Amino acid sequence: MSEETVIRCPRCAQKYRVPADRVGSRATCKKCGQGFRISADSPIDDETICGWMTEEDPSSSSVLGATGVLQTVAPQPREATTKATPPSKPPPSEPRIMFERVDEVGAYFEFPVGLLRDADLRASFPQRCVNCLSKSNLLCHLLIWGGKLPPKDAINVKEMETRRVRRLDELTFKHGSEWFKALEPIEVLPPPFNEPMPFYVCEHCSSVGEITTHTLMHGPQEFCQIGISNLTLALEFYRNNGGHGTPGYQKLLVAGRQQRDNEWQRLPFAVRAKISQWYKPMENENFLGFYADHEFARSERGASGLVLTDRRLIYKKYAANRIYQLETGGSIYIEASKAVATISITQPGQREAALTSHALAASSFARTLTDLNFPWQVNVKTTNA
Repeated sequence: MSEETVIRCPRCAQKYRVPADRVGSRATCKKCGQGFRISADSPIDDETICGWMTEEDPSSSSVLGATGVLQTVAPQPREATTKATPPSKPPPSEPRIMFERVDEVGAYFEFPVGLLRDADLRASFPQRCVNCLSKSNLLCHLLIWGGKLPPKDAINVKEMETRRVRRLDELTFKHGSEWFKALEPIEVLPPPFNEPMPFYVCEHCSSVGEITTHTLMHGPQEFCQIGISNLTLALEFYRNNGGHGTPGYQKLLVAGRQQRDNEWQRLPFAVRAKISQWYKPMENENFLGFYADHEFARSERGASGLVLTDRRLIYKKYAANRIYQLETGGSIYIEASKAVATISITQPGQREAALTSHALAASSFARTLTDLNFPWQVNVKTTNA
């Protein structure tokens, strides 16, 4: 019998016993779909952990893996002669921003206002979706310093914060390696707050609650504060600004791993606050996912949608707030195109529920529900629309 070793999935900590000769090869976790390289090395250093945390999730482009419940095709990016690139210069040897704290809302960083004139700082956001960390089909957004808006524009701050500039691949197609310099200043903001600082959101996600901005005074000097909800993204942002190896970086590593293992904590705090108004967890109930209803504006994400736990489905839309016990069983009907899906839920003795979702979110919902092995029938119809 060949020698075996025990390994753990870096994402969900699922244990596997594998032949020792598989060490060094690639594997995919059957529980969560995470791809990783089998390693027997110990201890694991922070470089390895950071790599695991920021590696793009292979399950983000398809639905239910081998279960075959639903297959979707991610939109293909437009051709570009020049690919988007990370910051033009390597990270500085010393941090140019200060790590302030990490809490249930996210990680916070501060720097003097004058550094907004530093193009390398403003180009330091990782080119990943601020929500799901995807590198594909990114839309370019700009940080808005709401506290510096004139009163007539301040009432529209939420709209401004969620407004995209352009697709990242379109910018690089038109301007090549000079795409960052082509970003225009924000007219309604005074200097240097009008300097464009881009972050990125994929076509399937929302920017609501993901990035926050404030200004504050430390003595006579004014500082900018940036809050980042996704701690994996925060870790990479801090790394791009010279934070690697600092105590704050190590703290973010630990917090980021904990957040990645907790589906509830991975949601932006603003979204969690809205969901908490209509979803109350039961004792010993595990939250498995939230699926937004895309008939509503992205700025309202969390006010409606579907929560899946290991015991219930909780549905909210307008005045309707329905609960479906999973052990009772029922039917799920999903009609999906490449981008959009409708989800219908029926259960004996309950009124039907329906919502509109992205195809990838619908596929994730179907996969998670199927894996729970409750008596639910999942029916899927795909179209080419």
